[in-house]
Amino acid sequence: MARITADPAIASVLFAATIVTSVTGIFVTIFFLFSNPGFAYRVAAAILVGIVGLLSFLRHSVFYRSDQARMGWIQDRPEFQFEVGYANLAIGLIALAAAGLNWGPLACGISLLTYGTYLLCALLLHVYEAVCVVEIRGRATKSAINTAFFVAALCIFGFLALAGSHAAPF
Repeated sequence: MARITADPAIASVLFAATIVTSVTGIFVTIFFLFSNPGFAYRVAAAILVGIVGLLSFLRHSVFYRSDQARMGWIQDRPEFQFEVGYANLAIGLIALAAAGLNWGPLACGISLLTYGTYLLCALLLHVYEAVCVVEIRGRATKSAINTAFFVAALCIFGFLALAGSHAAPF
Protein backbone atom coordinates (compact mmCIF):
# COMPACT_ATOMS: atom_id res chain seq x y z
CA MET A 1 0.00 0.00 0.00
CA ALA A 2 1.40 3.39 -0.93
CA ARG A 3 2.10 5.79 1.89
CA ILE A 4 0.24 9.06 1.75
CA THR A 5 2.25 12.03 2.89
CA ALA A 6 0.51 14.49 5.14
CA ASP A 7 1.22 17.94 6.47
CA PRO A 8 1.72 18.04 10.25
CA ALA A 9 0.48 21.66 10.44
CA ILE A 10 -3.14 20.96 11.44
CA ALA A 11 -2.18 18.48 14.14
CA SER A 12 0.52 20.85 15.39
CA VAL A 13 -2.03 23.66 15.75
CA LEU A 14 -4.45 21.32 17.52
CA PHE A 15 -1.69 20.11 19.84
CA ALA A 16 -0.67 23.69 20.62
CA ALA A 17 -4.32 24.53 21.29
CA THR A 18 -4.48 21.54 23.65
CA ILE A 19 -1.45 22.79 25.60
CA VAL A 20 -2.79 26.36 25.81
CA THR A 21 -6.23 25.08 26.83
CA SER A 22 -4.69 22.85 29.51
CA VAL A 23 -2.59 25.61 31.04
CA THR A 24 -5.51 28.04 30.92
CA GLY A 25 -7.82 25.48 32.51
CA ILE A 26 -5.38 24.79 35.32
CA PHE A 27 -4.96 28.47 36.16
CA VAL A 28 -8.68 29.27 35.95
CA THR A 29 -9.48 26.27 38.15
CA ILE A 30 -6.92 27.38 40.74
CA PHE A 31 -8.32 30.91 40.65
CA PHE A 32 -11.87 29.74 41.43
CA LEU A 33 -10.80 26.97 43.81
CA PHE A 34 -10.46 29.42 46.68
CA SER A 35 -13.64 31.41 46.14
CA ASN A 36 -16.08 28.88 44.64
CA PRO A 37 -14.80 25.28 44.72
CA GLY A 38 -17.94 23.77 43.15
CA PHE A 39 -17.59 26.07 40.16
CA ALA A 40 -13.86 25.34 40.01
CA TYR A 41 -14.53 21.60 39.65
CA ARG A 42 -17.02 22.29 36.86
CA VAL A 43 -14.44 24.49 35.10
CA ALA A 44 -11.79 21.81 35.50
CA ALA A 45 -14.05 19.10 34.09
CA ALA A 46 -15.26 21.28 31.21
CA ILE A 47 -11.87 22.62 30.15
CA LEU A 48 -9.31 20.00 31.21
CA VAL A 49 -11.37 16.99 30.22
CA GLY A 50 -14.13 18.26 27.92
CA ILE A 51 -12.33 20.70 25.65
CA VAL A 52 -8.98 18.91 25.81
CA GLY A 53 -10.77 15.63 25.05
CA LEU A 54 -12.52 17.13 22.02
CA LEU A 55 -9.28 18.65 20.71
CA SER A 56 -7.52 15.32 21.17
CA PHE A 57 -10.35 13.51 19.38
CA LEU A 58 -9.99 15.86 16.41
CA ARG A 59 -6.23 15.40 16.31
CA HIS A 60 -6.23 11.61 16.71
CA SER A 61 -9.30 10.64 14.69
CA VAL A 62 -10.29 13.36 12.23
CA PHE A 63 -6.83 14.69 11.33
CA TYR A 64 -5.03 11.42 12.02
CA ARG A 65 -2.73 11.64 8.98
CA SER A 66 -1.56 15.08 10.06
CA ASP A 67 -1.04 13.75 13.59
CA GLN A 68 0.99 10.84 12.27
CA ALA A 69 3.18 13.27 10.33
CA ARG A 70 3.56 15.45 13.45
CA MET A 71 4.72 12.45 15.47
CA GLY A 72 6.86 11.04 12.64
CA TRP A 73 4.91 7.83 12.89
CA ILE A 74 3.22 6.94 9.60
CA GLN A 75 1.29 3.68 9.41
CA ASP A 76 -1.14 2.09 7.01
CA ARG A 77 -3.57 0.82 9.67
CA PRO A 78 -4.52 3.71 11.97
CA GLU A 79 -7.47 1.98 13.65
CA PHE A 80 -5.91 2.13 17.11
CA GLN A 81 -5.38 5.86 16.62
CA PHE A 82 -9.12 6.20 15.96
CA GLU A 83 -9.80 4.27 19.17
CA VAL A 84 -7.62 6.70 21.12
CA GLY A 85 -9.57 9.58 19.61
CA TYR A 86 -12.90 7.95 20.41
CA ALA A 87 -11.85 7.40 24.02
CA ASN A 88 -10.94 11.08 24.29
CA LEU A 89 -14.30 12.00 22.78
CA ALA A 90 -16.30 9.75 25.11
CA ILE A 91 -14.59 10.95 28.28
CA GLY A 92 -14.70 14.57 27.09
CA LEU A 93 -18.42 14.51 26.29
CA ILE A 94 -19.29 13.05 29.69
CA ALA A 95 -17.18 15.71 31.40
CA LEU A 96 -18.90 18.46 29.41
CA ALA A 97 -22.28 17.03 30.42
CA ALA A 98 -21.23 16.79 34.09
CA ALA A 99 -20.06 20.40 34.09
CA GLY A 100 -22.74 21.87 31.84
CA LEU A 101 -25.67 20.12 33.49
CA ASN A 102 -24.25 20.74 36.98
CA TRP A 103 -24.15 17.09 38.01
CA GLY A 104 -22.07 18.12 41.02
CA PRO A 105 -18.52 17.72 42.26
CA LEU A 106 -18.77 13.93 42.41
CA ALA A 107 -19.44 13.60 38.66
CA CYS A 108 -16.80 16.22 37.84
CA GLY A 109 -14.28 14.48 40.11
CA ILE A 110 -14.96 11.12 38.51
CA SER A 111 -14.49 12.67 35.05
CA LEU A 112 -11.20 14.24 36.12
CA LEU A 113 -9.91 11.02 37.69
CA THR A 114 -11.03 8.92 34.73
CA TYR A 115 -9.12 11.13 32.30
CA GLY A 116 -6.18 11.28 34.70
CA THR A 117 -6.05 7.47 34.87
CA TYR A 118 -6.35 7.19 31.09
CA LEU A 119 -3.48 9.63 30.59
CA LEU A 120 -1.45 7.95 33.34
CA CYS A 121 -1.33 4.93 31.05
CA ALA A 122 -0.05 7.16 28.24
CA LEU A 123 2.52 8.58 30.68
CA LEU A 124 3.82 5.07 31.39
CA LEU A 125 4.30 4.56 27.65
CA HIS A 126 6.19 7.88 27.36
CA VAL A 127 8.44 6.93 30.29
CA TYR A 128 9.15 3.55 28.72
CA GLU A 129 10.05 5.25 25.43
CA ALA A 130 12.25 7.82 27.21
CA VAL A 131 14.16 5.06 28.95
CA CYS A 132 14.26 2.31 26.32
CA VAL A 133 13.92 3.82 22.83
CA VAL A 134 17.09 5.75 22.08
CA GLU A 135 15.89 7.14 18.74
CA ILE A 136 13.08 9.16 20.32
CA ARG A 137 14.45 9.65 23.82
CA GLY A 138 14.41 13.47 23.70
CA ARG A 139 10.86 13.76 22.40
CA ALA A 140 9.63 11.02 24.73
CA THR A 141 11.22 12.70 27.74
CA LYS A 142 9.45 15.99 26.94
CA SER A 143 6.19 14.11 26.45
CA ALA A 144 6.64 12.33 29.77
CA ILE A 145 7.26 15.58 31.65
CA ASN A 146 4.29 17.37 30.05
CA THR A 147 1.98 14.41 30.55
CA ALA A 148 3.08 13.94 34.17
CA PHE A 149 2.24 17.58 34.93
CA PHE A 150 -1.20 17.25 33.32
CA VAL A 151 -1.94 13.91 35.03
CA ALA A 152 -0.97 15.42 38.39
CA ALA A 153 -3.31 18.38 37.84
CA LEU A 154 -6.19 16.13 36.79
CA CYS A 155 -5.74 13.84 39.79
CA ILE A 156 -5.34 16.66 42.31
CA PHE A 157 -8.46 18.45 41.06
CA GLY A 158 -10.29 15.11 40.86
CA PHE A 159 -9.48 14.17 44.45
CA LEU A 160 -10.38 17.67 45.64
CA ALA A 161 -13.73 17.38 43.85
CA LEU A 162 -14.39 14.00 45.46
CA ALA A 163 -13.49 15.45 48.86
CA GLY A 164 -15.80 18.39 48.16
CA SER A 165 -18.63 15.95 47.42
CA HIS A 166 -17.92 14.06 50.67
CA ALA A 167 -17.51 10.83 48.72
CA ALA A 168 -16.08 7.96 50.74
CA PRO A 169 -13.39 7.87 52.08
CA PHE A 170 -13.29 11.67 52.21
